[in-house]
Amino acid sequence: MTDVQQQATETFSCKGCGGRPVWDPESGNMKCPFCGSVTQVEKDHTPPTEYALGDAPTAAARDWGDKKRVIRCEGCGAQTVLGANESATFCPFCGSPHVLEDQSEAGICPESVLPFAVAQKTAVTSFRSWLKHKLFAPSKAKKMAQLGQIAGVYLPHWAYDDQADSTYVGEAGYHYYVEVPRTVTRDGKQVTEMQREQRTRWEPAAGRVDEFFDDLLIPGSKRLEQHLLERVQPYDLKGLCRYRAEYLSGFAAEKPAVTMEDGWQDAKNRIENQMREKARQDILSHADEARVSSIRTKHTDTKYKLTLLPMYLSSFTYKDKVYHVLVNGQTGKCSGEAPVSPARVAAAIAIGAAVCYGLYMLFSRVI
Repeated sequence: MTDVQQQATETFSCKGCGGRPVWDPESGNMKCPFCGSVTQVEKDHTPPTEYALGDAPTAAARDWGDKKRVIRCEGCGAQTVLGANESATFCPFCGSPHVLEDQSEAGICPESVLPFAVAQKTAVTSFRSWLKHKLFAPSKAKKMAQLGQIAGVYLPHWAYDDQADSTYVGEAGYHYYVEVPRTVTRDGKQVTEMQREQRTRWEPAAGRVDEFFDDLLIPGSKRLEQHLLERVQPYDLKGLCRYRAEYLSGFAAEKPAVTMEDGWQDAKNRIENQMREKARQDILSHADEARVSSIRTKHTDTKYKLTLLPMYLSSFTYKDKVYHVLVNGQTGKCSGEAPVSPARVAAAIAIGAAVCYGLYMLFSRVI
C-alpha cells in the first residue's frame, strides 16, 4: 500500500527513500518515482496577485520557490525552465535532441498554475487514437509520429482583466417591401406580374456598449500556432491554484517568448473585435441589419498576471517540416496537424466513385 505523507514539500525530498518526488496528475499530489510514497500538496485557490499595466513585478516575483535553470533548443530556439536537478533529452516543440543549458534567468515567476490532471499514459492513448483516425496521413509520417516522444510542458499565458467602454457610429438597416413588375413565362407566353421585393432603408446609428473582460488569455508562446491551441481548449480556470514549485516537479515550463506589453496589444485587438461585434448586436436589437463604421474603446482597471497551463506536446518531422500534436493536460482533449498523402486521397476518391457507380448499376437493373 502506498504510504501517504503530510509534509512541506519545498525540499522536494521523499521521506521514504530520500529521492526527489514529482507531481502526480492522477493523485493530485507529489509522488516518489522510486518508492511510490505520496506527499500531499495543499492547493491554494486564493486569487493570485494582479499587476496594473504600469507596474513591474518586484524582485520577489522572480523567486520560483526552487532552483531553476533554462535550456535552449538549438533547432527552434525555444527556452524552457527546468528544476536544477532535472534534465531534458529533447525539445518538446520540435523534437530536436540538441538542447543546451542557457545562462539566462528563468524570469518572472507565474502568479498561478493549472496543475496537470491527466497522466502521461492517458495522453499517449489520446495521441495514438488521434493518429489512428488520420486516414490520409502517409504511412511513413505515422511511423515517425509514433516514434516521437511526448512531454508535459506548462505553457505560459498572460491573463488580462479590463473594463472596456466603447462608443460607436454606424448604420441601422430596416427592411421594407415594394411591388415591382417582373416578366415571366406562363404557358409559353410572356406575361408581366407584380412581385414582392425586399429593400433596406439605412439610417444613422450611434451608441455605447461596455464589457468587463476577466482573465482574457493570451499565449506567451510563439512556438505553437494559435489555431492548434484553440483546438484543444477550453481550460476550466476555476482550477487555477497559486503557483507552487511542486507543480513543476517532473515537468518543464516554457519561458515566455511574448512580453507583457506585446500580449496586451494582442488582447486589445481581441477586445476591439468583440466590442465591434457587441456594437453590431446593439444595433440589431432594434434593426434588421447593422453596419459599424467606427468604434472607440476606453480601457480602465486593466491588470495582468502570468499563469501556466498544462499541455502534452509531441513533435515529428516529415519532409523537413515539423508537425505538432497537442493534448490538453487538464481534459485530455487531443488535436494536431499531420501531412496529407495525395495518393491516399486519390485512392479514396477512386473507391468512392467505384462504389457510387456500382450502386447506380445495381439500382438501374432493379428498375
